[in-house]
Amino acid sequence: MELGIEAQALWLLIIAAAVAMFTKYFRLPYTIALVLVGIVMGALDLLPHMLLTPELVFHIFLPILLFEAAFNIDILDLQKSARSIAILALPGVLLAATVTAIVIYFGFRLWQGGPDLTWGHALLFGTIVAATDPISVLALFRELGVIRRLSLIIEGESLFNDGVAVVLFGVIVAMVQGGDFSLLSAVRQFVVSVVGGGGIGVLLGLAMAKIMSLVDDHLIEITLTTILAFSAYLLAEHLHVSGVIAVIGAGIMTGNYSTKLAMSPTTRISVSDFWEYAGFAVNSVLFVMIGIEVKIVDFAPLWVAVLLAVAAMICGRAVAVFVTAPIIGMVDKVLPGSWQGVLFWGGIRGAICMVLALSLPRDLALRQLMITMIFAVVIFTLLVQGLSMRTLLKKLGLIPITPLDTYEERKGEIYALGRARLELEQMHNRGALSQRNYEILAPRLQDRLKDLKVDLHEVAAIEQKAVAEELHRAEERLLHAEKDGIREAYLSGIISERVMKKLLSSVDDRLFSLETAAEEHPAPNGEENQ
Repeated sequence: MELGIEAQALWLLIIAAAVAMFTKYFRLPYTIALVLVGIVMGALDLLPHMLLTPELVFHIFLPILLFEAAFNIDILDLQKSARSIAILALPGVLLAATVTAIVIYFGFRLWQGGPDLTWGHALLFGTIVAATDPISVLALFRELGVIRRLSLIIEGESLFNDGVAVVLFGVIVAMVQGGDFSLLSAVRQFVVSVVGGGGIGVLLGLAMAKIMSLVDDHLIEITLTTILAFSAYLLAEHLHVSGVIAVIGAGIMTGNYSTKLAMSPTTRISVSDFWEYAGFAVNSVLFVMIGIEVKIVDFAPLWVAVLLAVAAMICGRAVAVFVTAPIIGMVDKVLPGSWQGVLFWGGIRGAICMVLALSLPRDLALRQLMITMIFAVVIFTLLVQGLSMRTLLKKLGLIPITPLDTYEERKGEIYALGRARLELEQMHNRGALSQRNYEILAPRLQDRLKDLKVDLHEVAAIEQKAVAEELHRAEERLLHAEKDGIREAYLSGIISERVMKKLLSSVDDRLFSLETAAEEHPAPNGEENQ
């Protein structure tokens, strides 16, 4: 029996959840695992109706992904690296697109018997693959504790270069279709689109903050932020300016202005949790669908074009990073060579590239060849660059080796020994272990536990950050336990709904104060010196 579209959508979520659980136990980036699963599903022709269309991504997925990413960016952190991000996201994208176009154009000229790729094709290709989507890289950075400024630069560059690439794509498509090209007109269109989109996003964000200040209901305010994300995109596109930039502006305003001035602590937590889940769900479905979409492409007959595409992309990214790095060093903090290497290799391509490829005009000559080349670039960056990023970080010495690692190791060993001792007691009590053997094993466990606790105490004296983080996590866990207790009291009839809401709001106040204190007074780790 063929599954309907609703059942296939449900299966996508089930597969995404299963992959997420699987990757918790294996050292494989979640998004890359999703793509691999999608490729297998595509090869087996599973879920054949789940197609990645431009309408689905631009009108549904993209506003959610961009709003969630912008919502979670701290504007103060953004300001600290704003010049670095701006140079990478604007001149960097233009450089990457131009160099990639030059390499691919002349590469095809040298390819004997190859298709006749025009400058228009080359510029379209260069623009499309200039957009980065390093979700898997950033997740790895968080896992490994990579320096915050480097993570922020990659995240900020990705957020804004998506907008720049999409606007540039529209300009070049209009040029290719119209035939006539005026540099002044193209620059004017580009500036109006970016500035206009940003202005609409900021104004709508401010207006929505005013509306949200009139209510204190987390469900209503979650709905209002959802309306904001989609209305910013749709209004900007209707006015022929950048919907992508508009959503980014609206998200930054909501995350940094509305949450502080127009939301109660309970609402802030609820809105944040909602957008975290929305981002997770959409990313999960999207990366599975990217893998499924690859099935429509047969790379084998076009292997020369594929190699040229990957080589051109690598050249473009290299120039974008290594040429702009000295400029960044003059106007901002110097980017160390190791950071430049990570910025170069961490420029993963993803959903935006795929969707822009599918958005190419239907009547464009060599359209299928272009799609094949772009898909090849996406798969190369996800599977080759993404899977090798951990090794690169180790080679460049960017994975911090600190007493924090030892502290966590000792805690893990103590926890494991506690479970072992419990198992020993149960074996003895069940009669599965003789008294003699119990008396041999129990002191061994006790001695190891004593030594580990001494080590833990010594490391804790050195690594204050680890102790502070442990205290923070414990306090947070206790507050969530309080919330669970309040809800249980309500369900048991001990307290009324009015009292439950009052008590939950009080606990949320303390949770928010705890999170704010952690952000304002982080434990020193030397990042500011980088």
